[in-house]
Amino acid sequence: MTLYRHILKESLPVLLLALLFLTAVYLFGFFYAGARWLEGVPLIKVARWLSYHVPGVLVQVFPIALVTTTVLVFGRLSAEGAQFALLSGGIPLWRAALPLLGIGALLSGVALYLQERLVPHYNEKVRVAWWDEIHTQGAGLFRLKGLQIPIGQGRSLYFEDFDMGTKEMVGVRIASFRGEEGTFLFAERGSWEDKVITLKDYRFYRIDFAQIPRLETAKDLLAQTRKVFRVVSQGKVLEVESDLSRARAIADYADTFSFGQDSLSQAWAKIQDPFLAPLEKWRARLEFHSKLALPLANLVLVLLAAAMALRYGRSTGLALGLSVVLALGYYGAFFLGRSLAGIGALAPEAGAWGANLLFLLLGVRALR
Repeated sequence: MTLYRHILKESLPVLLLALLFLTAVYLFGFFYAGARWLEGVPLIKVARWLSYHVPGVLVQVFPIALVTTTVLVFGRLSAEGAQFALLSGGIPLWRAALPLLGIGALLSGVALYLQERLVPHYNEKVRVAWWDEIHTQGAGLFRLKGLQIPIGQGRSLYFEDFDMGTKEMVGVRIASFRGEEGTFLFAERGSWEDKVITLKDYRFYRIDFAQIPRLETAKDLLAQTRKVFRVVSQGKVLEVESDLSRARAIADYADTFSFGQDSLSQAWAKIQDPFLAPLEKWRARLEFHSKLALPLANLVLVLLAAAMALRYGRSTGLALGLSVVLALGYYGAFFLGRSLAGIGALAPEAGAWGANLLFLLLGVRALR
């Protein structure tokens, strides 16, 4: 127990400093990448946008911070000859790593909670704040013009242009089909708040495509035409309920980059959906297992980091260099596995868990 208390006493301050430093580095990277668009933006908006990144950043920096802590602490033990003292006292090296394994388990639990509860929500807020507050003032929808946006229940939204002055969609169309019957809503303008799309100067038509061939042989062409093409209604204002919120639409369709909008439970629900297209189900499997594997890297990397530090981390500079190599090696293997799974060269489960399995085997072997 004395050994464990000593290791925890040495580890916790280092871990906290590593987390603060790495989080700051990540946030500075986001700030630097967007610096050209941040000129003239109020500082409070920039700070709020950066704060939205924190949950996602923490999931990524937990393993790096823990590796750095393990290498520095066990490197110091190695420099003081603790490795030989442990072995001479009959204490296997893996037992010395138990306190950091406990910290790794705690960080893994926190990371899983963040993945389920906070990361999807704040990733959405990152995108909305960027497009709706920093790039423009409440005009983030302009990035969606010309796109077909599914809004639920088989309906799709399209608009030709966006009026930056009034923050309204221009030339709006909402189309849906049930069998061979299509319904089409056209509007001069429209606005979108939360899950309500408000259309102005709208026209609502219904077309039965199954009846169109009968027009060629119809004795009463006008009556048959009225069966095929029907004006349902028209008016000044109509509100349409959408299953997709405005914020989620901007987050999902504003550009081609993905920020991981689904939680663990949502990704699992997609896997269980019998009607999901095979390609989408493949991607859902990869996303679900990746979201599980990355938090558990906190446990996997401790063993190898401790073993390598006891053998090679006798100076602070060498220990820091070793931590960088281990972290880059893990993330390189992790993203290589994801990439191979993404192109179908590996099963999603193998692509997501391959790096964890590899580093676990190396760590167990090194501490034997």
